[in-house]
Amino acid sequence: MRQFLNELEVVIPSVIKVNRGKLSIVEVAGKALSLGAMKILYIGSRGGNPGFMRFLRIKEGLIEVMPYFIKILGVKLLTDMQVSITHRRRVRSGIIVALREYTEIMDVLSEQLELPSVRIYDFESIRGMYDVIFLIHRANNEYEIQILNGMDLGPYGPFMKVSDVTYVRPRVIKFE
Repeated sequence: MRQFLNELEVVIPSVIKVNRGKLSIVEVAGKALSLGAMKILYIGSRGGNPGFMRFLRIKEGLIEVMPYFIKILGVKLLTDMQVSITHRRRVRSGIIVALREYTEIMDVLSEQLELPSVRIYDFESIRGMYDVIFLIHRANNEYEIQILNGMDLGPYGPFMKVSDVTYVRPRVIKFE
């Protein structure tokens, strides 16, 4: 889980990683607010591995748990791939891309990560325009998200197999 979060932190523009540890979600929200964050991408664990994604919006005294739940079915870390990346720098720009078909997960990730999204038919149309590309494509009844270098289109972050977006009841948590 730690390596997954470390790899993910570098590839999402303007992200600040906050370790939860034994902190409650209210304490994490307070810490995130003090760092200037307005949103939280919460990665929950299942058996010590990444298990799901939830999205939270925070304001002074209020946490909105967004109605989106994405189950993480599996991950492949850069350390597990046979790739040689000499220098991974924090990205400044990114895009979420679906090949040929529209996917709802593309819209949710675009909205929550504040990244543009587009459906394309070939990579050459966006090569070099963004530091990182989140490529989403359907594989049977799940999706694969590949995080690619925007210049050479090679792996730049962890690959994930995820479920479609499940809608759950939104919640509002008040705190002081």
